[in-house]
Amino acid sequence: MADGPAIRLSDVRVTAGGLRSLLLDPPDNGEDRVILDGVSLEVPSGGVLSVLGESGGGKTTLLRCINRLIDVESGTVQVLGRSVRDWPTRELRHTAVFVPQRSFLFGGTVREELIHSLRWNGRGAIKMPLGEVLQAVGLEVPHDKPASELSEGQRHRLCIARALLLFPKVLLLDEPTGALDVRTAREMLAALKDWTGDKGATLVCVTHRPEDLEVLGGEALILLHGKVAGRYPAADVAARKVDADTSAFLGRPSGVTT
Repeated sequence: MADGPAIRLSDVRVTAGGLRSLLLDPPDNGEDRVILDGVSLEVPSGGVLSVLGESGGGKTTLLRCINRLIDVESGTVQVLGRSVRDWPTRELRHTAVFVPQRSFLFGGTVREELIHSLRWNGRGAIKMPLGEVLQAVGLEVPHDKPASELSEGQRHRLCIARALLLFPKVLLLDEPTGALDVRTAREMLAALKDWTGDKGATLVCVTHRPEDLEVLGGEALILLHGKVAGRYPAADVAARKVDADTSAFLGRPSGVTT
């Protein structure tokens, strides 16, 4: 494990115009909204950070900056003490693994879905800890079950299990509980926290449900209008022991992440 924080962002700025510039045929609507505006943060190695914020507030963009799915326009992003620009892209994305909110499956059985990760990281089939990673996401299904027959919540948990087989140093989860009922969400988050703790991995989790923080623990970052509005112990956010602006936000219904 590298000395110092697992993740460090310094004065990071991302705009809608900058994201459009990554497209082959970017739309020209004259908008250049700031998505992340001078965001700085550190997450210690082996730590847990939850990220909450308004719809369109930059939560998903923040995760994507960490494994360089998005390049920041200014500021710096470091993972395990190295600038993301200095990492080989493949190595970075296998070290800081991002699981998006929308599940993506290749087709085939549960076992075949998981095998893709073993091919990506070069581990042989004989070393497959399938039961371990399925247990870590609370997914109790036969390994030969077609993945297409799973519910949306089960599919998303399968995607997280597939990510765990890369044995990431940093796990970036975007709304992992969005398709789950409260009880299932709590059980999965508790198991994931145990898994990352056992592996010494750092967990960053975007969520719209403050009650998730009761299970995750660690710290919580509040993003409002692209800026860091506050950082608190997760227990304080869950108990609403926060400032007036954050309290007002927590009292509003959350929408879909950006």
